Amino acid sequence: MSISIFYHLFLVNEWRRVFEFHLERLRRSGLYDACEQVHVGAVYDDERVLPELDSLLPGDGKTTLRFARALETPPTIWSDPEVRLADGRVAECETILSMTEYARQRDSGDIYLFLHSKGVTRPPTKRRRHLSHFVSRGFDPSGSNDAANEFVLEDTATVVSNWREYVEALKTTSSFWYYICNFFWVSGDLLRQFDFDEYLRLHRELAPPQQRPHHLGSDWKKVRHLFSLFPVKLHAFRNGLELDAPPYTYIDVRM
Repeated sequence: MSISIFYHLFLVNEWRRVFEFHLERLRRSGLYDACEQVHVGAVYDDERVLPELDSLLPGDGKTTLRFARALETPPTIWSDPEVRLADGRVAECETILSMTEYARQRDSGDIYLFLHSKGVTRPPTKRRRHLSHFVSRGFDPSGSNDAANEFVLEDTATVVSNWREYVEALKTTSSFWYYICNFFWVSGDLLRQFDFDEYLRLHRELAPPQQRPHHLGSDWKKVRHLFSLFPVKLHAFRNGLELDAPPYTYIDVRM
């Protein structure tokens, strides 16, 4: 059993601070030493940031750049057979799918952690329904939107600091542990069950109702939501389970 980490990095705004924050948490927790590899998928809108990214990658060979794509370049979201989108704004799903391809070549007993540079797009967290989840976790709702984004950054990092708990769970009964905003642990066994065409077909039947009408290539603003709740959806679709609308989307899920 080995642990691999996939990290989606959008190289805009304060991306360096967020990336360094996660690297520091990985080291402090002991997970960096325990994992086999950290795979970074990067999307940029100015290629001049790439040397800076290269300078931040630890020089030990453990953290590697899996891909770097210009934002305006159509992404390859599945390579066998190759599927590209007409628009490049697919958020972290590109790296999630890179992880599923990687897992198909690896042992089913391997374990994966997915992280991403949450907050670099300065999302309107205070206007979103999942804010109530973070209020229940201790966020003061009178705080600013910037304060909310900082709280989310800190809180989602618990998937790193509590890594031993999640690894033990995945070694016994669980196939994934999902935390809000697409931060999750997942077993190689579940990832190896992913079939792209089947996933798209079942998404239209079993996903939360407001997400079902998405079509690749014709509705790029919504295509990223095909892979929100990814391991939850994969588990549900493989077992014929219809998902509910929010607030299901915004709670911790263990299966």
